[in-house]
Amino acid sequence: MKREPQSVLMDGQRVKESISSLRNKRSSLSRLLQIAIIVVVFGFLLYTLHSNWNEVTAYDWQINYPVLAVAFLLSLFSASFYVYPLKLILSKLGTSLSYRKTFRLFFLSQLARYVPGMLWGVVGWVYLAEREEGISKTTSATALTVHLLFQVVSGVVVFVLTIPFWKNINDLTGLMPVVLLLPLGLLLLQPQLVNRAFNFGLRLAGEQPTDVQWGYKYVLMQLSLWIVAWLGRGVASFLLINSITFCAPSKLPVIVGIFAIAWVVGFVSILTPSGLGIMEGSLTLLLSFHFPLYVAAIIALLTRVVRTVGDIVSAVIASRL
Repeated sequence: MKREPQSVLMDGQRVKESISSLRNKRSSLSRLLQIAIIVVVFGFLLYTLHSNWNEVTAYDWQINYPVLAVAFLLSLFSASFYVYPLKLILSKLGTSLSYRKTFRLFFLSQLARYVPGMLWGVVGWVYLAEREEGISKTTSATALTVHLLFQVVSGVVVFVLTIPFWKNINDLTGLMPVVLLLPLGLLLLQPQLVNRAFNFGLRLAGEQPTDVQWGYKYVLMQLSLWIVAWLGRGVASFLLINSITFCAPSKLPVIVGIFAIAWVVGFVSILTPSGLGIMEGSLTLLLSFHFPLYVAAIIALLTRVVRTVGDIVSAVIASRL
């Protein structure tokens, strides 16, 4: 029996409404999960401090404000260095953008990472790149994706290089699955694969494909730049720790690796905005092998404060460029 056109339209409308309802429910569940994770992690950290408050007050804190200032400035400098590899990637994709303009777009868009959701930082970057510099969405999205891929792979590389400095390798057993990101990341950075993915995106956007000269030498150069950036961030974190308590210079390699892999875990979890909660939990766990648990919790919380303030300062600077 042939159905009336009006009945078919009504059924189609119901299907659309059902799909929209499911998406809204999934979005709501995702937001609830994010909130739950953040509450649980920070609740645990605060409970740790509360339950060990006598030890916290009796601990031999060595507050050093000049060292804290140096740590913050070095952290800012290391973050600003992130922009340079991104500028080089844009150049490879055929878009010439000055460091100043790249800095402005990058740090203004990074504030969106703190908005609940998983991709707001990317969305903000793509929007600003097109609005202010006329860069196509495909090019800007590809550039930032590759940039983040380099950051993740290099962070795992740095962590792997620091493993020999751990006294007890068994402490790292739970993080071994993260090391699997290294071969996967290197595979995704394979020059021909990047070129094909970029051109596929161009074709979908109705643009002409182009030949990206993406060789292994360039990949190694990018990874090297990121390793330098991670070392700078790691030294800043080491100084940050020494601004509140003593940390022996012999632990510097371990600290560099801990802060690199904690960022990677927070980023790849994609469960909370800017890895909020996940990074702090990872830092506390790894630092607890070298400091009392309550000291590790305070270092993790202080790190989040310093990085958030750093993002705000960088965004303010970017707004004036």
